[in-house]
Amino acid sequence: MSSDHWTFRQWENNTIEKIVTTGLAAPAEHRADYLRVQIRSAIQQSLRHGRSGRTDDDPVFP
Repeated sequence: MSSDHWTFRQWENNTIEKIVTTGLAAPAEHRADYLRVQIRSAIQQSLRHGRSGRTDDDPVFP
């Protein structure tokens, strides 16, 4: 698999780490809004991946 692609599991793990790391570093007054936007975006991307007929082993573009 090309380094330009992640498996779904790799994408999931990296997305979680990005959201947590950046969310914890965000100022307290913006943290909840940041987390809401990022979580909603990740859920929507995950749904698009599954609805397209791809499986956990198919590539995801980071």
